[in-house]
Formats: sequence, C-alpha cells, structure tokens
Amino acid sequence: MAATRAPTIRAVLKPFICRRCSQRATASGLRWSSTSTEAPTSPLLSKIKNDLKVAMRAKDTARLTVLRGTISEINQAASSSSPVKTDMQVLALLRKRKSATESAKKEAEEAKRPDLAEKQDKELATINELVGTVKMTSGDELRGIVNQKIESLRSSSQGGELKQGVVMKELVKPGGELDGKLYEGKVLAELVKDELSRS
Repeated sequence: MAATRAPTIRAVLKPFICRRCSQRATASGLRWSSTSTEAPTSPLLSKIKNDLKVAMRAKDTARLTVLRGTISEINQAASSSSPVKTDMQVLALLRKRKSATESAKKEAEEAKRPDLAEKQDKELATINELVGTVKMTSGDELRGIVNQKIESLRSSSQGGELKQGVVMKELVKPGGELDGKLYEGKVLAELVKDELSRS
C-alpha cells in the first residue's frame, strides 16, 4: 500500500489540479479503481463516496483535498496485494494522512504562512470527522471478550498451556467473538498476553 507523504511548503505553494482525480471523481459518480467495479464494502468507504459528491457541490476545497487524496490511495491499492476494503484499512490511510497534514501545518507555521496553516487545520477537521464516524470496540469490551474466550478454551481443554496465538485465532476466525467487530490488533494482542499472564 502506498504510504502518504507529508507535503512540503514548496509543494503547497505550487498549486496544481490533478486531472486524473478530477476525471475519476465526477458529479455523476465515483469509480473506486480502474480495474474493479466492486461497491464499497464498509460504511466508511460509502461515506467517503457520498461526502465527495456533497463536497463537490459545495465546492469545499479542504474537504475535497482529503476525500480525493484518500480515494486516490484506495485506487492505487486496488491493484496491489492488499486492496483497501475494510474500515480498518481506510482508518490506517486516514491516520497516515493526518500525520502528513500535521507535518505540513508545522512547516506552514515555521514559514510564517498562517493561510496555509489554516488550510491544513480545515483538512485535519475533515480527517478527524471521518475517523470519528467509525465505532471501535473499546478496551474494556475487548478485555471482557478475551477473558470469556480464555475461560471457555481452558474449560474445554485438557489443562494444557494456552498460547496467545491460539486464543487470538479463535477470537478473530469467521464466526468468532470478534468477527465483524472493529478493534486495534495491537491492543488485542496486548490484552490476550496480559490476561494469559494473570491466570
């Protein structure tokens, strides 16, 4: 998946029009990739598609920058081995974009360009809004699910030592307790490790 690059002051000062993006994002619809006609498979992807149409009608430049940039990355990933299809994957893109935008804002402030800093603030507001629409499974809820799974596995086992990988595999498999839920993989791994060490 292509990484988001932090825009430099030189790049920000030199405006440009992405003809490719303009052709893809038209008022009549949005093509998610040049090789796929599949519809968005997550609520966040659907929201981005719908928000783009609204932003185009409103001529909201800052919002269009974020939405078109995100769509461009999704299109690039479509032909890779890791196409973007889930909310978690889109969240990862948005978080990288947020980091890049924060860096651009800092450069603008150091260059004494409050106009550019304000532009980055507007883009950050859009990114934060999109991220905020995704309901993540809380840490407390994850811990409860992990505890129940560990107890269930131990009660049905022969008393052998439970491995972290086994517990996680059972949780995330199709039909598992976390199937279809949104959560941070790193947080889950830490919780499983912590709960196994407690018992």
